[in-house]
Amino acid sequence: MPKKLFLGKQSRPNLWVQGVFLILVICAFTTPVAAATPAPIAPEIKAATVDRQMLEEVVNKALERQLSPVKEMLTELTIHRTSLTDILGGIGYILGIFGVWAYCLSRRKKDS
Repeated sequence: MPKKLFLGKQSRPNLWVQGVFLILVICAFTTPVAAATPAPIAPEIKAATVDRQMLEEVVNKALERQLSPVKEMLTELTIHRTSLTDILGGIGYILGIFGVWAYCLSRRKKDS
């Protein structure tokens, strides 16, 4: 009987994968299908020419709005605040230096 390698709990899809698949199937069958023919455009309304500068402004505003939370997170990461681990690490360094110093003094006393 051949052994199944790496197929213990992984042989069945995870529950969240099944949930996502179910949501996609529901969305596929409940969304209305778009009309095959495009809606007629009124003859008095012509396609507006989009100015390049105006388009850049709109895109920049949208990007700024979406990237502002990311920028805030980056600034929070760059600000270094002294934490408890920093304080305990500094105390550990000081005790370690004094320990090496005490060891060296004890070795000198034994030698003389």
